[in-house]
Amino acid sequence: MTVVGSTPCLAVMVAAAVTFASSALADCAAPPEGAAVINDGTVQAAWQPEAGPITVGRPFALLVTLCPADAQLQRVDASMPEHRHGMNYRASVKPLSNGRWRVEGMLWHMSGRWELRLDLQVQGKEHRLRQSVVLP
Repeated sequence: MTVVGSTPCLAVMVAAAVTFASSALADCAAPPEGAAVINDGTVQAAWQPEAGPITVGRPFALLVTLCPADAQLQRVDASMPEHRHGMNYRASVKPLSNGRWRVEGMLWHMSGRWELRLDLQVQGKEHRLRQSVVLP
């Protein structure tokens, strides 16, 4: 690895951080087929609607698989940044088993770009994962 304009010590620290991030997710199982994946280097979330595609104005549930499996899903929310509003309802999260969670009470009431946000806690550290989703 070459780090331009840095001291050798910084290059070693960057290489160590990259190695740690890669090894932190090395034990993750492959995400479920068809799931979208959000990854911040140390935490990964794979998510998908429970029963078919998301449709405007229809309630839906999400299935979420976290890695590491001991990560805790604290909250799931979604907003429309261009419209400056979010969902009209607050979703609830329920643990299933082995890093899997079910999110109930999701409803995207408009077509357009939504930003899905998952708030996690792993070993006492907060993580906020985001992903843009365009709903036709």
